[in-house]
Amino acid sequence: MEKMTIKECGRYANFLDRTISNLIQISNYNLNSKIYSVTEIHKKSASYKEAEDEIVEVEYEDTLDIDIPELTNLLENLVEEKAQLADKIAEAKKDISIELEGKKPMNLDSSIEYAKLLRRLSSDYLNNLATKKDKKSKEKRTGYAFNVEGNQTAYYYETEIITSIVYDKEPLIKKDKETRKMADKISEKIEQAMSKNIVDFEPKYSYLDSIEDIVEKHLEK
Repeated sequence: MEKMTIKECGRYANFLDRTISNLIQISNYNLNSKIYSVTEIHKKSASYKEAEDEIVEVEYEDTLDIDIPELTNLLENLVEEKAQLADKIAEAKKDISIELEGKKPMNLDSSIEYAKLLRRLSSDYLNNLATKKDKKSKEKRTGYAFNVEGNQTAYYYETEIITSIVYDKEPLIKKDKETRKMADKISEKIEQAMSKNIVDFEPKYSYLDSIEDIVEKHLEK
């Protein structure tokens, strides 16, 4: 059996999630003929003696041609498929070790989280401080004084505001670059690990299958 990459497994897992959600949505809103039998009894003669009463069986146009027992079985199979996939992914991840220079090896999930945290540290903290600049601005301010009559009057003047950075930016600029490089290296190693055929799993469906394709394959079994 040909093995899958973790990236392929992730794509397939997302496909299964979407399919399960779509099927549940269809069961709630677009499968009425498999859920209800609606009979309308039009009692026309009660209001107009010459009219004839009429019984109408309401017909629905369903999105899918599958009854509730089979849909239930299909959903259970998809849930089982997703669970087995998750188990195989977890099993394959045990053999992945991301080697980082000067640091202890990390597993895949820890490495992904570490790379995210490094990028957050860079964008939200280091880069923010490393790019701050000295600046000058001018504002109109108001002062008050007493005139010769002894009355308080306002006068307006210009204020120059000088804002100066009081810390050394150079270490932060250097650390920001180092942090981003480390995050990129980790991401490269993660990408390599996730692109190897290491997951021992054979999917029942294709991530390109439509809902109709899946129902058809299920009913053919």
